[in-house]
Amino acid sequence: MVRHRSRRLSPRFIAASAVALIFLLGVSGPVLAAPDPLQDALDAELTRTWDLLQAQPEAPFWMQLAVLDRWTYTVQATHGAAGTWSADHSRIGDVDIRVGSLQLDNTHKLRDPGWFSEEDRARVDVPIEDDEGVIRIGLWRAIDDAYRSAVRQLIKVRADDVVKVEAEDDSPDFSLAPVVVDLRDTQPLELDAAAWTERVRTVSRVFLEYPQVFDSNVSFRALDETNHLVSSDGTRLRTGRQHLRVAVSASTTADDGMELQVVDYVDAASTDKLPDLSELEDMARGVAERVTQLRQAPTVEPYVGPAILRGRAAAVFFHEVLGHRVEGHRQKDEEEGQTFTDKVGKAVLPDFLSVDDDPTLATWGDRDLNGTYAYDDEGVAAQRVSIVDGGIMRGFLMSRSPIAGFDHSNGHGRRQPGSAPTARQGNLVVSASRSVSYDALRKQLIDQVRAQGRPFGFIFDDVSGGFTFTGRVTPNAFNVEPVTVWKVFPDGRPDQLVRGVDLIGTPLTTFQRIVAASDQVGVFNGMCGAESGWVPVAAVAPDLLVSEIEVQRKEKAHDRPPLLPPPLPDDVPMREGT
Repeated sequence: MVRHRSRRLSPRFIAASAVALIFLLGVSGPVLAAPDPLQDALDAELTRTWDLLQAQPEAPFWMQLAVLDRWTYTVQATHGAAGTWSADHSRIGDVDIRVGSLQLDNTHKLRDPGWFSEEDRARVDVPIEDDEGVIRIGLWRAIDDAYRSAVRQLIKVRADDVVKVEAEDDSPDFSLAPVVVDLRDTQPLELDAAAWTERVRTVSRVFLEYPQVFDSNVSFRALDETNHLVSSDGTRLRTGRQHLRVAVSASTTADDGMELQVVDYVDAASTDKLPDLSELEDMARGVAERVTQLRQAPTVEPYVGPAILRGRAAAVFFHEVLGHRVEGHRQKDEEEGQTFTDKVGKAVLPDFLSVDDDPTLATWGDRDLNGTYAYDDEGVAAQRVSIVDGGIMRGFLMSRSPIAGFDHSNGHGRRQPGSAPTARQGNLVVSASRSVSYDALRKQLIDQVRAQGRPFGFIFDDVSGGFTFTGRVTPNAFNVEPVTVWKVFPDGRPDQLVRGVDLIGTPLTTFQRIVAASDQVGVFNGMCGAESGWVPVAAVAPDLLVSEIEVQRKEKAHDRPPLLPPPLPDDVPMREGT
């Protein structure tokens, strides 16, 4: 059964908002058969408090309540010993209230802020009892506190606006969006706790075979989430998300004190997409072999030369170097470097590369994507956004905070519960209109090494993560943290595994040095941290050849490896790595 619903705004809301026109969009969704006390409590308390707050001297013009109802299941094991299965239930709420006007409201960024200039945003722990009255009591105080905080902040914003020079981008602080009603049915995640506990224990025993693996971890984590959202303009949403991850990690210490860790993982939206026991054991052996090899690998001096970024490494590279710099709020924040603010319509990448961000994608091939969602955290439907098309800059990722030339959201306002939404990435997809086989790309790498007179080039197989600086105070640079790096020699010698390097550079220069792409594509799933907290993301990219990349020495510790050998069982075969 499908329900379509549109709601009319009350005259009181229209007067308070000073909005001339708002359009409503009905979105279909299945009807939930069972009652939902949490959704009912949000509806009732929003309506009650909204009406009461309109009588205040500084009445809000928009208000949103959201609660993430989350079950978290975890178990982990190390070297054959499993921990206890954990099942945790929480409800984390957010109250967003805007006072002032669409043009200037309490969320406006203060320029040259001093200590204590920003109002604290308190965490809202919503009762887990399915009792509408109890839930409403919990929401009531949170709403009252949020309103007081919003009014105090608006006073600071207005004072700041009077004494500062005119802003370069005087776009409004808030934009209208279609009103959506989509209340989806959700089904609980069913897991076998005993089976998963035994599985991680069995897989973790693999590391007993590797005496140079000093620490190990095999973990299973499952999230079963239902997100509830209601707003004063009529949006009502209930959507679900289930996410499962099996991760395998191993760490060791090299003789020079460098700490080394290798991680492999699989993300999925359902249990049937996860590896079976034998595949997980193979994954663990692969991790153990690689970290053991790295322990013996030589370190690399700072160097500049050509390199191939394999798919997953290229995906993280683009996420850090491009993705964060095209988040909308950074374009009007004058403390940001604004690398691409004035680049719309201009070439920023080679003409064979395009970049989109598409949270509506649930999968890429047989891989589930972490950054998929139906609606963002401001109640706007997820949308595919063309960022770069054929090398030409086209647009930005937008929340409901407009910027010059982009006056509405494209469904990228995201946050970790407890933070204010900002524009964030979802599924960043890099595509190439021209590509070659990986073997041909490798040959081009060797040709580049010879043409430049370099002793070797690099292949970056995998990365653990990275970070980027986007502000003006710090250098507008990036640091991508490789795990597996190979030296490639022009004289035909076998590739050499090396360690101890970070990939560094600045965005515009590095982008212009991308010269080719392969027809193989890699997927990165992970969590990304920024101003609005940690959000799930994915990135997809082909292997890329870069004519010149710089590496620097990686940070290292100084402690020696353990002096005593581990007490490993006699019946376990010992492997030193191959």
